[in-house]
Amino acid sequence: MSEETFYESLMRRQAETYKYNGKLIIKAKDVKWHVSPQGKNAIIVDETTGMNAKFIGMLLTEIPPGWQSGLHQHTFEAVVYVLEGRGREIIGDQTVDWEAGDTVYLPPNVPHRHINLDPDRPAKILQVEAWPVPIFLGISRLDQFEPAGPAPKQAG
Repeated sequence: MSEETFYESLMRRQAETYKYNGKLIIKAKDVKWHVSPQGKNAIIVDETTGMNAKFIGMLLTEIPPGWQSGLHQHTFEAVVYVLEGRGREIIGDQTVDWEAGDTVYLPPNVPHRHINLDPDRPAKILQVEAWPVPIFLGISRLDQFEPAGPAPKQAG
């Protein structure tokens, strides 16, 4: 058998990129929650869960009553969809209030945090973020400025 030429190798490797070998579903019972400087999160779409999306990542976040996520910024854009609760987003020098059903855009390289304004119930948000490509390119960066914790009283 003859050796594979560069062109044949390139075509073979390119074709392999069109084959997906990851999970197609993650069952609710398999979702694993963890606590980080951002608060309580469950990573859903990421290579660590076996759902190997190439352009997006996805996570669930639960913010306890009267708490806030950690102040941070990252080199990728993100979108937050509010599943439950009401709160406030600090995005750079702008503030927007949100409630269930709202969608918030988080531009790259802008400090932001999520604040739960309800003193009695947790807020739940779904975040879709574009971290896979910057990680692949070696340009992803997450800067954590403050950890999650109780929100200041004036936040409500």
